Amino acid sequence: MPETISTVGIDIGTTTTSLVLARLTIQNTEAFSSLPHVQIIDKKVNYRSPIIFTPLKSTTQIDQHALRAFVAKQYQQAGVDKATLKMGAIIMTGETARKDNARQTLLSLSDFAGNFVCATAGPRLESFIAGKGANHALLTRHPERPLLNLDIGGGTTNIAYFERGRCIDTACFDIGGRLIRVDSQHRITYIAPKLQKIISDYQLPIQLGQQIDIAALTPLINQMVQVLEDVVANRHSSHYYDLLQTEPIKRRINPNALITFSGGVADCLVSALPANPFQYGDIGILLGAAIKNSAFFQARQIKRPAETIRATVIGAGSQSVTVSGSTINYSANALPLKNVPIISLERSISHFSKATIRTAIKAQLNFYQLTELTAIGIALPAVGTDFQSITKEAQLLAAGIVDILHLKIPLVVLMQKNVALFFGNCLKEHLPADYPLICLDAVSIQSGDYIDIGQPVANGQALPLIIKTLAFN
Repeated sequence: MPETISTVGIDIGTTTTSLVLARLTIQNTEAFSSLPHVQIIDKKVNYRSPIIFTPLKSTTQIDQHALRAFVAKQYQQAGVDKATLKMGAIIMTGETARKDNARQTLLSLSDFAGNFVCATAGPRLESFIAGKGANHALLTRHPERPLLNLDIGGGTTNIAYFERGRCIDTACFDIGGRLIRVDSQHRITYIAPKLQKIISDYQLPIQLGQQIDIAALTPLINQMVQVLEDVVANRHSSHYYDLLQTEPIKRRINPNALITFSGGVADCLVSALPANPFQYGDIGILLGAAIKNSAFFQARQIKRPAETIRATVIGAGSQSVTVSGSTINYSANALPLKNVPIISLERSISHFSKATIRTAIKAQLNFYQLTELTAIGIALPAVGTDFQSITKEAQLLAAGIVDILHLKIPLVVLMQKNVALFFGNCLKEHLPADYPLICLDAVSIQSGDYIDIGQPVANGQALPLIIKTLAFN
């Protein structure tokens, strides 16, 4: 039976913050199966807030009181009682996620909905969210088409590459519209440290307090665009590629991949400059125009996504599930767990070696701020059912989770086949004594979902779960 819930999505970025209110229809699409599979079958955005500059107290502190006031005001203007919001998602990204009080700010907002998914996104998760948020319809309807999304914000460009509808690689470069900022008189008030190298090499007359000069900025902006051209073309020709790169892209981009843009600069992809190209107090419009007039923009197939600056989650849907204790394996002292992010392997464990499985898991771990993780879940798409297969696969998984073990956080392993009890026992043989491990089966879940696991019920024979799925417009 479908269920309709009210939800909120809040995006707190380096430069801007926005809020979306929506209604989601949730349904277990496998109602007659032993494997509950939750899907968001319909969504409707009811309200979009104005986009504001993310409020800061200082260079290291978020103004959490101003953020709460902003959220409360949007609820009031939308005519929404926060008590009616069953679910929500706050995604904090970029430089804001690295502020001293980032975690405290997330917690201070968590009473604005019944059950928030809160995430401080590292560059890779930020790239994934932006790419999926901007192109959700394209990825859903045409998953066979490779797609490269460039999310160009104030401080960074987050890149996500999709094949077969799945994000297979991400990257991040220090290229953005607010790396140089100006006041109302067009005097330079900020220059990002990394740009000083390019300014010095080209002996450009760009200094703090100086009146900005478009001609002086052009060589600098052209170098940033050159790096983006290199990424799209699988080249490494720019002298400043390594300087501006913070997270490398590892996969080769399909030359026929569709190119999309999101982020604030995506709204500045103009052929001709407006009368005041510094109306936002930065170089975003100049950067957007340079990209629009670049060789790769003219030569490649560019698709404008449904969302640009609002390429974020619109909330989260959830479904409560109870798994039977007859086939699960858990450490009771690790429970309860809340908002456990899920990563998944692309294929069966048996296709990996000890080295490649560690690389695959580590790549997905890097989607998250590791210092913020309190637990992690790994979904296994396929596992064996006989003794020999399970023992071998448990040994392989143990080799792949070395980086998780170093974090000393609870590990949740999820699978569809009813072998979690035995799989968990085999896995424990390769873990430190008393390591907090929960193995669950008969659960259908995917990378990017979150899960809550409650205290054992029915005399320890069952665990209540809440599976949460981020919703994209």
